[in-house]
Amino acid sequence: MKIKNIVLFISIIFFTVYSCSNEDLLKVNKDPNVATSIDPDFLFGYAAYSWTGNRTGGDVFLPIGWASQAFSTGGNAGWGYGEDRYDISPFSIGNAWSGYFVNSGNNLYIAIQQAEAADPVNNNAAAQAKLTLANVMFEVTMIYGDVPFRQAWQAGEFTNPVFDPQEQVLNDLLVMIDEALAQIDVTSIVKISSNDPFYKGDMAKWIKFGTSLKLKILMTMVDKDPSKAGEIGALVNSSNLITSPVDNFKIDYFDETNSENPKNKIFKNYAGGVNPWIFANTIGYTLMDDRSDPRIPIYFDANRDGDFLSVDTATEALLYPNGDVKSSPISLDNLWKVDAPDLILSASEIQLLRAEIYVRGLGVASDISMANTLYKEGVKQSLMYHSISEVDADAYVNGDLPDISGMSAVKAEEEIHIQQWIDFQDRTLEGWINWRRSGPEGSEIPNLTLPPGAPAGGLFRRYMYPTGELNSNANAPDGGDMLFDKVWVDL
Repeated sequence: MKIKNIVLFISIIFFTVYSCSNEDLLKVNKDPNVATSIDPDFLFGYAAYSWTGNRTGGDVFLPIGWASQAFSTGGNAGWGYGEDRYDISPFSIGNAWSGYFVNSGNNLYIAIQQAEAADPVNNNAAAQAKLTLANVMFEVTMIYGDVPFRQAWQAGEFTNPVFDPQEQVLNDLLVMIDEALAQIDVTSIVKISSNDPFYKGDMAKWIKFGTSLKLKILMTMVDKDPSKAGEIGALVNSSNLITSPVDNFKIDYFDETNSENPKNKIFKNYAGGVNPWIFANTIGYTLMDDRSDPRIPIYFDANRDGDFLSVDTATEALLYPNGDVKSSPISLDNLWKVDAPDLILSASEIQLLRAEIYVRGLGVASDISMANTLYKEGVKQSLMYHSISEVDADAYVNGDLPDISGMSAVKAEEEIHIQQWIDFQDRTLEGWINWRRSGPEGSEIPNLTLPPGAPAGGLFRRYMYPTGELNSNANAPDGGDMLFDKVWVDL
């Protein structure tokens, strides 16, 4: 098997995803052979680890990272020109769909049913599953656009689930989050604990996650639906937001066999523990270099001369005369280290969103001074997350980091979006989502251009629907070549 195919399947192989036919994998209403009654703990744990394997593996993380220009392939001197020219494997498209809907979504849906059918009702478990499902489905709709939701996972009633409009899906997720938050009882010992890889049953932290996820979804919607500004303003100063890294929503990995970070494991298994395939992209590197960003040696490896050399999208990496790579790869020792967690929603992300809210005056009076404070705090938290000391982080945010307090609102917002892009270097899906909402088409930040050799039609904006779903679901839309089609939230 070619190395590329091995990597494309890594998340499914690594997490022992169901072995079945293409059509079975891709049917949204897949009804797995499960007992009529099962502890939601086990369903939840399996769904959570399937989700992280899907979003951090070769079917989501890598193709989106290349196609969105978060990092570079290095051309024939690295991975090859495929994904950064939008040639995304149909296996990746189908595996991602089945991973989200079958292995994660279906098991979370059943966990909710089981928790609410228990006697007494396990409200906390239902809430944990609902909040996780809300994040899972937020990612699904941001990858594919319109997707089944209201009729998904109900094979007995809906054999061909309707594809709901993205706007409806997002509004339904907001309702689901509110339902979950209302169910949480922080005093109850009845909840998912040992099989909760995120918070180990700490329901106060689950409240912070749910509130933060709600704010994130509202911010994704507000440019298409300005009425969301009122809800944003009501949440921006909530004490139930993730504003401290101790509350980050993440799954930990360890320096132990079969417990390693999936990104690191790819290179351990198939490249001898080095990274010959994924390089610093000139777009992000330049933004960091212009700001003397101390995360540069954490995100990227210097070459043997001690230099950092980025690679343009869809361009050959540089080589030394002996064939060794001269360009800078993404660092396996730091950014993709063996015990690096899968960070799903972070304090730095929320603080930068709050800064943006105050710059734009979304539901609050515009306040550039407050925005500057939150912006600096978000960058500081990102630096410290990447093991930069608090002293050095403070020195940077009060020194080389551009101060936005004296900028126009437009320029201040641009700087915030730049820091969001930098913060999401290791979270390519989140970076791509944020880029699409950062401005109208052609004005997104950073300013991306069509990669050399990519098909004409526009920048990468979504995955196509998998062939298996199109063929098996009579209500599936016309597939077509949708890579360039804007989803509802895009301006």
